[in-house]
Amino acid sequence: GFWIQAGAFDNPSYATPVHLHAADGDGGRGDGGRGDAGRGDAVRGDARPADAWRGVVAPLELRFPLYLSVARDSTGGLRGIFRNPAANWPGRGGWYRLERDGDNIAMINQRTGRVQWRQPYDSAQRTITFDFGGPFALVPRTREQAVGFMPRSPSLSPYEYRRPVYRSDGWRTADASFVGVDRTALRSIVRRIVAADPLDEDAPRVHSLLVARRGRLVLDEYFVGHGPDQLHDLRSASKTVTSIMAGVAMRRTRSFDMSSRVGTTQVTVGQLLTHTSGLACDDDDAASPGNEDAMQSQHVQDDWYQFFLALPSVHSPGTKYAYCSAGINMVGRVIGQATRTWLPAFFDRHLAQPLGISNYAINLMPGGDAYAAGGMHMTPRDFLKFGQVYLDGGVWNGTRLVDASWVTQSTAHQVDRPDSSDDGFGWHRHVLVADSRRFQTFEASGNGGQFLVVIPDLELVVVVTAGNYGQYSVWRKIREEVVPMVMAAARGLPSRR
Repeated sequence: GFWIQAGAFDNPSYATPVHLHAADGDGGRGDGGRGDAGRGDAVRGDARPADAWRGVVAPLELRFPLYLSVARDSTGGLRGIFRNPAANWPGRGGWYRLERDGDNIAMINQRTGRVQWRQPYDSAQRTITFDFGGPFALVPRTREQAVGFMPRSPSLSPYEYRRPVYRSDGWRTADASFVGVDRTALRSIVRRIVAADPLDEDAPRVHSLLVARRGRLVLDEYFVGHGPDQLHDLRSASKTVTSIMAGVAMRRTRSFDMSSRVGTTQVTVGQLLTHTSGLACDDDDAASPGNEDAMQSQHVQDDWYQFFLALPSVHSPGTKYAYCSAGINMVGRVIGQATRTWLPAFFDRHLAQPLGISNYAINLMPGGDAYAAGGMHMTPRDFLKFGQVYLDGGVWNGTRLVDASWVTQSTAHQVDRPDSSDDGFGWHRHVLVADSRRFQTFEASGNGGQFLVVIPDLELVVVVTAGNYGQYSVWRKIREEVVPMVMAAARGLPSRR
């Protein structure tokens, strides 16, 4: 079953899986007679033991870690800058001048001279209080104590490469050298991430870096307080998961393929997956009536499928590229209709379970259907599995999930993009350079620096998650700098299987 977590503090609702087991012989309480169901257990059924089911709910943890780094300026006054690894709030706010104002701290924008915030200050406890829908207090922390502010604790010894831990999640692990990856190069990459200045506005704030080669996980490292069990927001990288679900649907029903029409329109599923629907939907145009922000902020039409279908046509379908989240989301509805399955249940049955993914969260729309264009949460290790599936032609540990023909078709050139790259069906294609050699790659990517990059010629899959939300000029450096360094580490060494 699924636990539906209602949205709070401007967060959307989410569906997370609950594994239910018959609770026979416990009086129908579903708690083994311990009376502990209130801890987060899900119970379904009536008082008869045969109808009682028990499962542990693991809701998506919504955290808002906020740091205010305070330092003296050249005049001896205080200045501060915010860092929020989870959501990058307030973005490029820059430094603020800090001044006592009675029982408050005034935070003054250094560019405009205006007071941006005036927050209560308790001098005895040395706390600054905010209200984000509830009380939120900043308390003093040293850099050693500020887990999530520094990439890693400054007191730790310099990082040394280590083989990833085996976790019974379907991944075979190996020492990097076993599959021809330079351990010293990987160590240098991780040390570079660890050494990043958290106050540098132009540095990627990496949360995780994972590398698999020839089916073996050889690097699994986390930063700024993240860990292997923590779900990460994939943002628009979720669109590629929708493309993968489309491949599953084509394998399982003849009533669905890239030529399937969307409702009564002339738009096809293939055109939605290549952002060429021709409707007035362009996420890169703030004036576009169908862009994602316009769709999600309006309160006139709660049915986002109907919102998309009501958009006017501005180009003939298939003739003009315009990045459109609402269009990719529409693919989710077509999959659901073709398979007669609620999309989260479809994902769970045909992808999550075969891949051994037991913990994830799917973003829901106001009507309760899955939002197929972004916001899926997954652990980086599980996210990496999708790249390995496609590198292996649609198979995971001997189980076929999508046809090899769909892997080839969906990752091949289908449409040119304005930035001189191109797209397949829901996959982005880029040529990356490592050691002066050019490699064709295909990737899933999302705002903030969420990357799943597959490099077929190197038998390599890389996952990076990061927190540079709203800073495309920064998070694109992950593709341009971090991933090529990993690629260079996997070249020119003996091939061992």
